[in-house]
Amino acid sequence: MSKIIISDKDNNLEEMILTEGTVTIGRSKDNDILIDDLSVSAHHAKLVTFFKPTYIQDLQSTNGTYVNSRRVMEHTLEQGDVITIGKQSIYFYKDDEFKAAIPQDHTIELSSRDISLILKKEDQQKKSD
Repeated sequence: MSKIIISDKDNNLEEMILTEGTVTIGRSKDNDILIDDLSVSAHHAKLVTFFKPTYIQDLQSTNGTYVNSRRVMEHTLEQGDVITIGKQSIYFYKDDEFKAAIPQDHTIELSSRDISLILKKEDQQKKSD
């Protein structure tokens, strides 16, 4: 399993564990991830997890789906990828990265400060690439 951290324009954070299956993203209320933004299509994109890989697929949206600032139609997600849909940022993390450091019977908790440090580190890595 992997997880995503969703950050909206007001920097509110929400975490979602990705199990095998499909997670829909869009402006319509029938989506799993609802983005209330007029630049987002009603059914904008979907995340699909099948065994280990998770990929994102754009559903022919008007304004596009971006991974690491590049427009994609479909993309297999890697550790630290940042998905941008409208003004929403979705950060992708492979569960394996967290499991190695934590006993299996514990839950990891990240504070806003922890997440901020992770995001700054990723931004620094992107700038150095």
